[in-house]
Amino acid sequence: MIAVKPYTNDLKEEWNSFVANADNSNFLFNRNFMEYHSNRFMDASVLLYDEDALVGIFPANRKENIVFSHQGLTYGGLILNERRNVKKLIEYYHSVFSYFSILGITEIVYKPVPSYLCKTVNDLEHFVLNILNAQVSKVDTAFVIDYKNEIKFQERRRRSVKKGEKANTEIKFDNDFAAYWNHILVPNLRDKFGSAPVHSLEEIQLLHARFPEQIKQVNAYINNEIVAGVTLFDFNGCIHCQYISSNDFGRDSGAIDLLFNKLINLYQKDKLFFGLGTANNSGNDINIGLCEWKEGWGAKIHAQFHYKFKTENTNALERFFKSHA
Repeated sequence: MIAVKPYTNDLKEEWNSFVANADNSNFLFNRNFMEYHSNRFMDASVLLYDEDALVGIFPANRKENIVFSHQGLTYGGLILNERRNVKKLIEYYHSVFSYFSILGITEIVYKPVPSYLCKTVNDLEHFVLNILNAQVSKVDTAFVIDYKNEIKFQERRRRSVKKGEKANTEIKFDNDFAAYWNHILVPNLRDKFGSAPVHSLEEIQLLHARFPEQIKQVNAYINNEIVAGVTLFDFNGCIHCQYISSNDFGRDSGAIDLLFNKLINLYQKDKLFFGLGTANNSGNDINIGLCEWKEGWGAKIHAQFHYKFKTENTNALERFFKSHA
């Protein structure tokens, strides 16, 4: 029998234990990460059981009659311990979405975990979402280096790396978030885009304290002055760049390119992918200059889809798996 149970604090240990081993999971779904900004969201997460065994979780928040998976996370969706047996999986999706429909939720916004971040590839949920007549509301452009392929750096990037070397750039894995946030990241986002990082300095320091092996700060210095940096999230087989920034001198001197040359080569020996993040502006616009810089490292786009669908369409899933009984 399949059952859906709303998340409560007494289930935290069971939830986190599941997250550590699930097929399409990573530490972003750990409650110690999710709850750093819990005051901003009304939690609507659920756990999925099959014959009393936990088989899935759905990190989510609710806003009025809409459920999001999850507004505080880059992606979400139904996280499963194993993604095989198509008929059974479709029943799992049906059970979770029906649960929300019964609660009076009329719409679900769904952001699947990209395949390159999963232990195995299974794009069934895109098929499921098609059955639900889901609409694609946004497509993010994640630039990713696939280490299985030969990496070819653009000549312009190689020249810039040499400039960084001549400038005596020093690369430090020092986790100095304060220097990076205060002198590079925040001023850049404020002055160039009129925005701010998703995480405040206090929040990223808190998350690093909770996940010291998964969240790291690497900075570039010239004459002991910080000129560039990147915040790294370690997702098992993939290193993801959460924040990339430099001041004008860090860019013109080649320091930021020297930094990325070092990191891309460093992680090649024990990772499958190196993620350079998206090049999206607000909405469905894209920053072509940023695209070209990321492509210069050999990165190619992996699409990150944002879907939305009406819960009234959930019966289509029930009709599907019953018709194949």
